[in-house]
Amino acid sequence: MADIPTGLLALILTVITTLHLAGYYIFFYINLEKIENHLCDIEMFSLNREFYGDSFLGRRMRETFVMLVAVAPEIFWRQERIPRQKLLKLPPRLLWGVRIVYGSMIFISVYGGLLYYFRAPHG
Repeated sequence: MADIPTGLLALILTVITTLHLAGYYIFFYINLEKIENHLCDIEMFSLNREFYGDSFLGRRMRETFVMLVAVAPEIFWRQERIPRQKLLKLPPRLLWGVRIVYGSMIFISVYGGLLYYFRAPHG
């Protein structure tokens, strides 16, 4: 098997990261308010919207919260129990969109870590 140059692997990682960031931004730019409107009966969504607002960093915080609720709603058990029927109000297309964005973040992190571990000079 031919040895793939590290520079090529780094270029692939850069392209994948750029595509992920563009897709992440476009997906949430179009769908953040739709997702929040579907899940408006969860009290924490209205609190986050009021607290963080529509500034650039406020939208990023709201996007992160949406992603956490869609992927692992059980982590918010101290603030509010989020029953499954509330999450089922979100259309599957939007729910899977959020999960794909989250999964691609994990994939890129693992890919970058493995690239560093196996290709960087150690010692």
